[in-house]
Formats: sequence, C-alpha cells, structure tokens
Amino acid sequence: MGERGRLVFGGAVAGFGLGGVLDVLVFHHLLGTHHLLSNYRDPGTLSGLQWNVFWDGAFALAMLAVAVAGSAVAWGTANRSDEPLSPRRLVGSALVGAGLFNLFDGTVDHYVLELHHVVHGTTHWDPHWVLASVLLLAGGAAVLGAGENSR
Repeated sequence: MGERGRLVFGGAVAGFGLGGVLDVLVFHHLLGTHHLLSNYRDPGTLSGLQWNVFWDGAFALAMLAVAVAGSAVAWGTANRSDEPLSPRRLVGSALVGAGLFNLFDGTVDHYVLELHHVVHGTTHWDPHWVLASVLLLAGGAAVLGAGENSR
C-alpha cells in the first residue's frame, strides 16, 4: 500500500471509529432508541438500563480507540511523506469509514448477532440503516473521487 493508500486507510479507520462513537451518542444516549445489547437485557428496568449503559460506554471507548489509531496512521503517514494530508481526502475517507461502520453494525449487530435493532423491541428489518450506510459510502467515494479528478 502506498502513502496515499495509507492516508485513506487511516482516515477510513478513524471514520469507522467516529461512526461508532456517534452511533452511541446519538442513538443510545440522545434518542434512546436502543442500546448495544438491548436484545439480550431489557433496558426497561433500572438494572437492565444500567447494564446496557455500561456496555454502551465500553463500546464507545473501544470505538474512540479505533478512531485514535486511524488518526495516528493518517497523521504519521502524512508526517513521513511528501503526500499532503488534504482535508478532502480525510473527509472522504472518514465518510467511507463511517459508512463501513454503519454497514457492519446494520448487518453484523442487527442481523447476524441480533444484539439490537435501530428501535428497541422491534423485530423488523432495518432498511433505512442500510440506506444510510450506502449513502455515507457513496458520499465518501464521491468526495475522494472529486479530489482525485481535480489534480
């Protein structure tokens, strides 16, 4: 992988981690639509809510570590090379990473492991989650592509 590839990889890993952190902040805490393990322990009781919030926090810390690691890869690559750390490339790769997080969350967490759904207590398919993932991926790819075409 070349220097440009490492920059994009680092940005995508950072975006993946930030996507996880934003998921916890928005859906778990602000909106309260679900928790990471809400299909395994009902957050409708105080002990169930405490247990779910603890694991939400642990997951958020893990995703923050992923974001920091991806940022370190991008920053380290930019500092060691002649390849500039362009904002367009960083934003595009971060959007791709966030889309990959949503795709991972929507398929693995929602369907394979059945940890939770977008709205706790529902058992329906979450097509809007998959659509959001595709839009983030496409938006990130478009930003990356626009940056390459302008050179």
